[in-house]
Amino acid sequence: MVLPNNTIIGRIVCDWPSKIKIGQYCEIQDETYFKFKNPFDMENYVSIGDRTFIGRNCEFNCNLQIIIGSDVLIGSNSVFVDNNHQIDKNICINLQPIKTALITLKNDIWIGSNCTILMGVTINDGAVVAAGSVVTKNIPSNEIWGGIPAKKIKDRV
Repeated sequence: MVLPNNTIIGRIVCDWPSKIKIGQYCEIQDETYFKFKNPFDMENYVSIGDRTFIGRNCEFNCNLQIIIGSDVLIGSNSVFVDNNHQIDKNICINLQPIKTALITLKNDIWIGSNCTILMGVTINDGAVVAAGSVVTKNIPSNEIWGGIPAKKIKDRV
């Protein structure tokens, strides 16, 4: 499907399409899943900037907000989760409250395939995340990170 803003969307899964804001000239490939925990909360949404590519089978698990800038490449099978259960040993796990924190991807970023980006993370302009990484902390501009958990590999030149 090609939208009026020249964005191409494959066969995605989303029960609440009004919770996704998509810029111009984007491509979202098949089997991408957008899950919203609080669809009636106006603060709960995913925002995607211009010229952003999202590969096949990505998952956006959104309880608060996931903000993606412009000129971002996201490899297939990547997962974004802006929430987590607390782990107080005095409370049964399935009764624990859920914590949430915004995920922000600024502009000109490349996320390799099979990455996981966790709650509260900001990935700044020009950063690169190596395939298969788990990002648990903020990544400064123009740095290349990789691993589990992701750590700085080198500067982007």
